[in-house]
Amino acid sequence: MRKVIITGFIVALSLLIIPLCGIKTQSRAKQTAAPVKVSKKAENEKNEETKTKDEKFLIKTESGTVELSAKEYISGVLAAEMPVGFDIEALKAQSVAAYTFALYRKGEKRYKDYDLTDSYKTDQSYISEEKRKEIWGDSYAEKNARISEAAEAVAGEYLSYADAPALTLYHALSSGITNNCEDVFGSKVEYLTSVDSESDKLSPDYKSVFSFSNEELKEKLSLPSVDGGITDIKTAKSGLVLSLKIGEKKFSGGEISGLLNLPSAAFGVEQPDGGCIFTCIGRGHGVGMSQYGANAMAQGGADYKEILYHYFPGTKLKKQ
Repeated sequence: MRKVIITGFIVALSLLIIPLCGIKTQSRAKQTAAPVKVSKKAENEKNEETKTKDEKFLIKTESGTVELSAKEYISGVLAAEMPVGFDIEALKAQSVAAYTFALYRKGEKRYKDYDLTDSYKTDQSYISEEKRKEIWGDSYAEKNARISEAAEAVAGEYLSYADAPALTLYHALSSGITNNCEDVFGSKVEYLTSVDSESDKLSPDYKSVFSFSNEELKEKLSLPSVDGGITDIKTAKSGLVLSLKIGEKKFSGGEISGLLNLPSAAFGVEQPDGGCIFTCIGRGHGVGMSQYGANAMAQGGADYKEILYHYFPGTKLKKQ
């Protein structure tokens, strides 16, 4: 997810952005016990193995709705959402986050005829195996083997909070500190809280600059006038713009980011005569796991569990 959208609160995530709903527990019928006496532990392990193997997702794509196994789906999400060359532990963390997000979405039953879409604007991106072959060409076998390795290593693992799959949002790159969920989407989620991601500042994509004339601002923001310029800018500790005024109209940083197609809502503003310059830091909504930060942690020796617990504090890793 390089962005995730949350309906009802903004633009999306979404990285990926995405509406926040109450977390619901996945219900699943218990398997019938085998007609032989087995230990409770063995029975539970057998049931868990079957559940993992049988998990399916209905994904809406441009060409129609397809049913995919967890492995097929998560491999396609990995290919779309994270650079294949990232450290294997970062890829594992992304696999768990993507799978957990899929379980969360499926449990919401938001859509009538499918579980998720293949778009980061509403859910998380997915690339089919056929498309991966087309995109990767001669390197398909090597790259596909890598994402398959990551997905299989953590198959069936998900992050739980209050005995239900967590809303595991993620983004490309933070400002150096991730955002509190309530600052971006308006609702507080205990495990989607601001944490350090200082290594993000080392990314070559950390900072980007965009210039607009006053006429462009008027057109893109549907304003009759920008007289008075941009004022009353309020920011969070992360640099996220919480609100500002242009002329007489108030905007959130997320609204400005979406309308002007900026990579993030963490930005500074300069106002030369006749225009405006936005200097953005980070990429995406900044909530949850920073993918670049996850890779930096992995390169520093952290495993996927440490990465996940850092970016989603208070959650617990479980296996179906």
